[in-house]
Amino acid sequence: MAADTATDAVATPVTSPEEAAPEEAGPKKAAPEEAGPKKAGEPRPEAGNGEGKPPPPKRRRGWRELLPTAALTIVPFAVTLTVMLIDIGKRQLWRDENATWWAASLPTGDLRKLADTVDAVLYPYYLFLHWWIGLFGDSETALRMPSAIFMALAAAVVALIGRRLFDAPTGLVAGLLMPAVPVISRYGQEARPYAMALLASVTAVLLLLRALERPSAWRWAAYAIAVLWIGYSHVVALMGLAAHLIAVVPAVRRATGRDRWWIVAGWPVAVLAAGLTALPLILDGDRQSAQISWIPNTTWARVHAFPGEMFLSPAVGGFFLALGFAAMTLLALSDSRRQRWIAAFLAFWAVLPPVLAYYTFHEFHFFLPRYLLFTVPAWVLLGAYAIRRLATPTGLARILAVTLVAGGALTFAGWDHQTAMRTDQAEEEYAFRDAAGYIAQWERPGDGIIFSGYDFLHRGFRYEWRHQPLAEQPREVLVAQPPGTEWSWVHPPCRDTAACLADGPPRIWLVSSDPSGWPTSPLPSSQQPDVDARYKWVSKTVFHRLWVTELERRPGQ
Repeated sequence: MAADTATDAVATPVTSPEEAAPEEAGPKKAAPEEAGPKKAGEPRPEAGNGEGKPPPPKRRRGWRELLPTAALTIVPFAVTLTVMLIDIGKRQLWRDENATWWAASLPTGDLRKLADTVDAVLYPYYLFLHWWIGLFGDSETALRMPSAIFMALAAAVVALIGRRLFDAPTGLVAGLLMPAVPVISRYGQEARPYAMALLASVTAVLLLLRALERPSAWRWAAYAIAVLWIGYSHVVALMGLAAHLIAVVPAVRRATGRDRWWIVAGWPVAVLAAGLTALPLILDGDRQSAQISWIPNTTWARVHAFPGEMFLSPAVGGFFLALGFAAMTLLALSDSRRQRWIAAFLAFWAVLPPVLAYYTFHEFHFFLPRYLLFTVPAWVLLGAYAIRRLATPTGLARILAVTLVAGGALTFAGWDHQTAMRTDQAEEEYAFRDAAGYIAQWERPGDGIIFSGYDFLHRGFRYEWRHQPLAEQPREVLVAQPPGTEWSWVHPPCRDTAACLADGPPRIWLVSSDPSGWPTSPLPSSQQPDVDARYKWVSKTVFHRLWVTELERRPGQ
């Protein structure tokens, strides 16, 4: 098969895409050895070898030959990781991250029971983080560090994809643009599986391109593992496989002989093997699909806001959409067949998943920007190609200068979003940290606590009090807590309020996410009369989206 991508060892020379694919520049005469049938076992002449001589024997690549690849990957990795680490532990955990900590902190047996009930598709990530917490602890920084590393690795892989699709400078531009995108920083600093799914997606693309270049059993096996990793990270990202097919079809047409059969058989077998392995997880997730029924309907307002929400900045989203569609047009109108399939491949990767999510919303509820984060690298690659074209005539200094200007413009355009996402403004979150600190400052032994409103307020407070022994924390008084358990993942409410308050504590902290009316009015109607009859209001403190009310038992109660 004629090589159509760059090798791993040496950066692609800075040439136009047409020069990188000479077989498409026009008809050429066959070399003497190519004029007739080749004998069995005879080595194929190297692409572009005008004399038709067999290539020299393969030799082990030396460290000097690996330097270009190392530079191409290390620089985006280092820059992205540096950006991800800025204030990574400053923001408190938000609700979904509290759910991550809560699940990953369970014993593995209880975690398995949890996955049988909810969050089955997140079980592999929770299990990984359970192991991670055992090694590195559960601080905000520790919980988010895997996502930061995943995102930095993804930037390096995007650079390699850019080199294979276009050339090394384009890959470098793409890798360096990644950390300038606000959504990359957001999910590179979040204890959720989206960064891991993005890394798995770009890794699968890179391994696919390698397998199509020189197909073999080992390369298809590596690709199958990457596809399985996608499914185990976030099943929604499997929609990206449609773009993979767009890369496979022209590769089959270009390949000959044994290589063609390796591609024709290898890709479907790899996808089928990965799909069957991930199928139990996918079926469990489908059974629990009611969990994501809260996602808002696909109104025109949501569609209109989608690009800005996808990049977490309307200005940055507009930048990449404008450059991206311009790049798609240039590639699609090119005389080069290779550039046309690249246009189709990146279009299917960037555009098709959101379109599918939109038209299948009432069945699957996938039309949510963070679920489609894996499409962002395609837009970055298209933007990098457009920037690379603007940097002609070729020159490394010119390319770096244009990249710095583009990256600076993106940073400026998304600056407010970059800074806001490193604070609690990121999700307009409940003030868990402040409210929990206030209660910890004023609590006394024997205090009780009631959480009202949002069903999982207790998770945020338990995380903030995680270093305080459970016996020293306020005890929940309106929860039917199983004896001997620190906290129940079911968290059932008390059915008989009067009985639960019969031997209630002398003081109760009422924490509500619905601060309206009388301090006890956010309580369920079945609980409020009994609480009012036994406790009086002493003080009320307002935090962001939370009320903390101090209640004392009435005399004689």
